[in-house]
Amino acid sequence: MKEPARSDGLLFSLWVALTVAAAARAAVSGEIFGAAALTLFWALIYGAGLAYARSHDGPPPKPLSNGVALVGMIAFLAMLMTSGLVQALMTLVLWLQAARNFALKGRRDAYFALAIGLALITFSAAEARSGFFLVALAIFGFAAFIALVYCHRLHGVERELRDDAAGPAAAHPFPIFHLSALCGVLFLVASAWYLLVPRPDPIHFGVVPTQGGDQYASESWEREARGQSAGRDGNIADKSGQGGSGDAPPPTDRRFDERIDITRSEQSSGTIDPNAIVMYVQADRPLYLRRRSFERFESDRWSASDTRLRKILPQEGEFILPGPDTGDKARYTVQIVSAKLDTLPLSAHAKQLVAPASVIGIARDGAVHLPRATEPGFGYAATSILPVDIARPIAHDMPADPAPYLQLPEDFSPRIAGLAREVTASAATPLDRAAALESHLRSAYAYSFETVLTSQGVTPLDAFLFETRRGHCEFFASAMAVMLRSLGIPSRVVHGYLAHSFNPVTGFFEVRAFDGHAWVEAHIDGRGWMTFEPTAAYPAPQRKPQTGTALFDLKTYTEQLALQEALQGRWSLKATIAAVLRQVVEFWHASVLRLRIWLEDLGNWLSAHTPALAGALFLSGALAASAYFFRANLLFLWAQFTLRLTPAARVPLAAFRHLERLARTRQLGKKASETADEYIDRLLIGHAAQENELNLLRRAFNATRYGGAKWVRTNEVAEAFSIVGAALKTSAVRSTGAA
Repeated sequence: MKEPARSDGLLFSLWVALTVAAAARAAVSGEIFGAAALTLFWALIYGAGLAYARSHDGPPPKPLSNGVALVGMIAFLAMLMTSGLVQALMTLVLWLQAARNFALKGRRDAYFALAIGLALITFSAAEARSGFFLVALAIFGFAAFIALVYCHRLHGVERELRDDAAGPAAAHPFPIFHLSALCGVLFLVASAWYLLVPRPDPIHFGVVPTQGGDQYASESWEREARGQSAGRDGNIADKSGQGGSGDAPPPTDRRFDERIDITRSEQSSGTIDPNAIVMYVQADRPLYLRRRSFERFESDRWSASDTRLRKILPQEGEFILPGPDTGDKARYTVQIVSAKLDTLPLSAHAKQLVAPASVIGIARDGAVHLPRATEPGFGYAATSILPVDIARPIAHDMPADPAPYLQLPEDFSPRIAGLAREVTASAATPLDRAAALESHLRSAYAYSFETVLTSQGVTPLDAFLFETRRGHCEFFASAMAVMLRSLGIPSRVVHGYLAHSFNPVTGFFEVRAFDGHAWVEAHIDGRGWMTFEPTAAYPAPQRKPQTGTALFDLKTYTEQLALQEALQGRWSLKATIAAVLRQVVEFWHASVLRLRIWLEDLGNWLSAHTPALAGALFLSGALAASAYFFRANLLFLWAQFTLRLTPAARVPLAAFRHLERLARTRQLGKKASETADEYIDRLLIGHAAQENELNLLRRAFNATRYGGAKWVRTNEVAEAFSIVGAALKTSAVRSTGAA
């Protein structure tokens, strides 16, 4: 017979767990008011179902549960047509659980409800982008833990029921303080493990973005791609990656005639919040996500002289891009949040791309164009080939003519060329010269966000280098590019985003409007277009980072956000948080260092005293073996000693307890189901000679323990124990009668 789950604590904890799971699923949409409304809706639906289950013993009316299930099927079909299969399945699960709540009667129903909540939380975890999800996860974990504790107690109550006439199981009041303390301890342990224990490398599953569909299709581009594929031997979409890398793409429309004005910025309009998140990136390292490169420079602006595109179609669900396919493969996924981009930000050198588009266009520099600008929610996955021997990403589009990448404006200042020669005087190779210029700009000039907001149109390049010595990234990148060209090294300015603010709570790099960035690519013979970062406010290209602790990542994350706000001239709460985390990290590292030093000293001391320690260990082992062999004698002596110190009123109880311990060494311990009388009767079987003494101990124990009378003849009790104990410690160990 399945007993009803009558515990209010169990039902309340299930309600909290299911509501939080539904809220986490609703929060995936990113709309605050919509998520709040859905959370309230599911809280009412689940609360009504569990309240019905609490007040009714029998099954719910079929029209009620079937009606809720029917609504779930209708919602499933609606979501299937509008949001895809995964969202539809999650919606169906929510409604089916709502229908089951009306019939929730036993522990199995509670376990099933928790499993449904766990599935919803797991789905939400895969889609969550906000750190607030960690709060929902903690609440769900506590509620689920409490529900499991109540289920365990109900299981114990059910086992105590003798028959069906005993009535339905009712849970006894639970010490909520003890449960809260246990949850707090578990939370502290889990938090310490999460913050202080180094994380393993993440597991990356294959992700195929699907949002977008036919919105990113173009029949004219597709026809052009088929014509290019049929008319050219070196197909740029060939999986071998060998064809088309050095050929000029066929002419097409010039709709992507982009340019960069180094004295202006989108942020200068004041309509863009520099801290607004543009995209989320899931990767195992920071990435430079390039959009377009620009090679023609005219005093204060850069432009792309070759804007032709080559159209390619997907092969087996993915786009194969030109270039080598051997090296360190960096796999990453990107979800656009707010930016409208017609070129996809990709790390050099991108080789594979999975995106919800029927065709893409590739520019000379490897930039990937879409038929139309992205909408919020657009996602894609890519694989880029990075060098294994150097941290700098390298693009492999080889220029047929280096002249456009050596062009300088007619009014180019000779002072800039002189500065370039001075900085690179001791450099022997083009790579060394480029690194010297990068180091000089990073160390001798200051990044100023104010130049982006208030100084547009008044700071030319030579004034930046020789007068103000302050500027934003476009000035740094332009200065390095023209100095490289003055030394005969082909260069270009690249515009894109830097994904370097890793949020350890969500596991994503958060790319903000502030991370819109410009850097330099220099063509190094034998290598390709190598990335250089001349702006000191941005981190230099780095290899795949070592797996660290979440505490260190949190410190780095808050420091980066605080730096961005400081450059904007804002007061920053994040700076205070970063300072606190810095102190915590430094204290932790210092503690670990002291522990390592102590362990090393301990190891040295142990090595120096090995013979003495071995002797002490042997002696300790011998003493322990002797104590175990003579444990009955030792327990008998200890019992006699403690009985002399025990108050007279408690001597009978203490004597009985010592008797049980001593008898246990002879495998005659008291069984859990035995009463005191039954236990003494069993001892009498093998110790009939001590019948009087055992009966005296029995009467004294019963009188003190149950009768409430004071046993005044304590000396007789102690003497009886001495006689029985002496007989027990000298008797043989029995093979039966063990507890």
